[in-house]
Amino acid sequence: MPAAELVDPMPFSWWWPWVAGAIVVLVAAWFVGVLLWTRRPAGAPPEPTPAPAARPAAKASADPWAMLRATTLARLDEVERRYRAGDVDARGAHLELRAAVREFATVRTGVDTTTMTASQARERRETRPLAPLLEQSSVPAFARSSRTRVTRSLDQARARVRSW
Repeated sequence: MPAAELVDPMPFSWWWPWVAGAIVVLVAAWFVGVLLWTRRPAGAPPEPTPAPAARPAAKASADPWAMLRATTLARLDEVERRYRAGDVDARGAHLELRAAVREFATVRTGVDTTTMTASQARERRETRPLAPLLEQSSVPAFARSSRTRVTRSLDQARARVRSW
């Protein structure tokens, strides 16, 4: 390419440096504004610290998981009621059973079990009691048809919730 055909780049317009400066000033003002608006007023009393959580009285319940157990058992009863009423089929009942037991296990152990497989549950000491339930309910929950009875699965789930 001949040197005579080369053209210098076009210079910036005169107003671009002013726009850049205005953006810098606006960002700095935003930071200062956030700092000022989130501060407590000078004469305001300090916020009270939350009281530590009260422990349940020893006489009230020896089992700290009694409320969780009762809630989960009621949920399993609801699954059975809906199955008997015909609102949900065997597959749907097993899916709801699995969800209820997984929620119980998550709260009980502190480990997220919502997507845990039976083999993953078996690997962790905290979730090991969940593994047999997941294995027993996986075929009826995901197969087109199954011979597993819903009432039997619900009885096993109730037994596990009561004993865990």
